[in-house]
Amino acid sequence: MLKITLATSLILSQLALADVTPTRRSYQSLNFTDDMSFENLDLAIERQLKVFNNRKPTGTIKFGTKSYPKSVLKDSLLLLRTLTAEARQCLKNFSEVQCQNSFNAAVNDQFAVYVPVPNKGSANSKNTTQFTSYYSPDLHGSRVPTERFKRPIYRKPDIASQQNHTRVDIDYRGALAGKGYEIFWVEESFFDLYLLHVQGGGRINVFNPDGSKEVKYLSYDGKNTRSFQMIYKYMLQKGYLEANNAGIPGQRKYLEENPHKEEEIFNSCPSYVYFKESNEEPVGLDNIPLTEGRSLALDSRIYKTTGFINFVKTVKASHVDGSGKVVKVPFSRFFIAQDTGGAIRGNARCDLYFGYGPQAELTAYNMNEQGEQYFLIKKN
Repeated sequence: MLKITLATSLILSQLALADVTPTRRSYQSLNFTDDMSFENLDLAIERQLKVFNNRKPTGTIKFGTKSYPKSVLKDSLLLLRTLTAEARQCLKNFSEVQCQNSFNAAVNDQFAVYVPVPNKGSANSKNTTQFTSYYSPDLHGSRVPTERFKRPIYRKPDIASQQNHTRVDIDYRGALAGKGYEIFWVEESFFDLYLLHVQGGGRINVFNPDGSKEVKYLSYDGKNTRSFQMIYKYMLQKGYLEANNAGIPGQRKYLEENPHKEEEIFNSCPSYVYFKESNEEPVGLDNIPLTEGRSLALDSRIYKTTGFINFVKTVKASHVDGSGKVVKVPFSRFFIAQDTGGAIRGNARCDLYFGYGPQAELTAYNMNEQGEQYFLIKKN
């Protein structure tokens, strides 16, 4: 019988705790220009450090051919925070070009840079990453139903048998009505609630009966087990939309003009998401509040922890021109991996969080781009 020594046991334990990322080392010198001038980056870092301080990362993680203790993720964040602070201080005495060059040199010198390796068989022949984006919708609501605020938002039911109703059962047939699971009633349409479900969180402007107002946040609180399908696919299949007008504005226009088709269309997406009220932004993995323009989502089956520093180069929507065309511009920015999502699948797949408001919404519904993604790990 094979005896397992203490040393062997420790090695096996370490291997069991090791994560492997599908990445390779990149040795090119990069320009790390951040289009937001580091705005919100310290906040995203602090939120991640709070998680690491409460629960110290253990085990090892492998980037490319090199293994690191997971504590390197915290050390990398601390280093980035220091270097960005130095860059901001530099701008008080020197030109933007000088400070950017110094910052680039420091990051290239002190970080090892890795790029994701696309899945085998992927159509991605250029080793780029597919980027989409998401945002948090703004809603207007009340804690009590009124003539204005009539559509409920539900928390997850306590009783298992009540958790699996379909979207149509809940929204159109009142399957959960009056059972005490309502957390807010909103004035927005069922289409807006569907979009809230797609995004997984939002912000609600609450109008209280005494006339006061407050802002609360909605975070994901679970879902039923029903399948999810974007409703535009059904609308295209039925001929309700043309392929060149299947975006959010086209879907909204059709539903507003054909309210008798609502139930039929939403029946194609039986999935239903429940929410919880929060005083902080919607949370990602490890209950980390997402940070506008700084958090991103990866495939958590592949990248099994939070806190990776990512530098991203791709394009995003800027504005809509006079002819109604969405104009896109290139951008580059630091993000922190703090979330995941059901549609985020693959080694080189990323969803960027852009926060709140019309600009974030425009970006979210008009990004499906290839671009460059880099993981930054402090050298040791």
